[in-house]
Amino acid sequence: MKLKFIAWIAAAISIVWLASALAEPSSSKSASPQAVAAKSKGTTNAPAPAVTNVMPVLTNTLPKIAQMPEDNYTNGLGMKFVKAPGGFWAGQFEVTQKDYLEVMRFNPSVFQGEKRPVDNVSWNNAMEFCRKLTVEEIVTTNLPPNFVYTLPTEGQWEALLADASLGDAVTSQTGSRGTTSVVGSLGSNSLGLYDTRGNVMEFMLGDTSKPYRVLRGGSWQDRIEINLRPSFRNYCPPDQRKNTYGFRCVLLPSATK
Repeated sequence: MKLKFIAWIAAAISIVWLASALAEPSSSKSASPQAVAAKSKGTTNAPAPAVTNVMPVLTNTLPKIAQMPEDNYTNGLGMKFVKAPGGFWAGQFEVTQKDYLEVMRFNPSVFQGEKRPVDNVSWNNAMEFCRKLTVEEIVTTNLPPNFVYTLPTEGQWEALLADASLGDAVTSQTGSRGTTSVVGSLGSNSLGLYDTRGNVMEFMLGDTSKPYRVLRGGSWQDRIEINLRPSFRNYCPPDQRKNTYGFRCVLLPSATK
């Protein structure tokens, strides 16, 4: 009897121990993938992204906008223009060899010198110079897009002639000359323009339907009185070149060309 009681007590203790063991969570139980990921995320020691206070650099620079030419205007090439009666601008000097070379990339002149007027050019050459200069000045935003360089009409040239005198003209009237002279070497007229008479004859825009072109103003070699008159006209084909031929640019709104 005593042995049976002891065996019963031992069995009861075993049952209690087993129940207790089954109730404890196993320390070797695998964690779920979600728990592992959460733990890994929570315990990472990677550095946080750096925070800076660098701001974008802002400027107040605006695109250059070409303005209306002033009464006395110097273009991007350095050519000086004076506002003339009639709402257009005229070159203060005949186009120089320096000007021509910079635009056309060659110098055809017989009488070399960068400050001398370009000579030995045709009407076609003069018009091409004006076209290229217009494009260059618009591209570099030195000129509003509705302005053009061109040659003067005869009416415009007569306005530019103003009160120019033979005393301020480079001609052979008082003695034979063999060459042109530096532009502006003598006096100006009342508009502030030089060499509207003498030095080189100047091409007019003219009627392009005609087979000829007109030059006016006389040249360095002229000495006969009739050739020195302001009304004298020289006629030539549009592609003819001579060392007495040159030109002066005018600048005007394209609508009035």
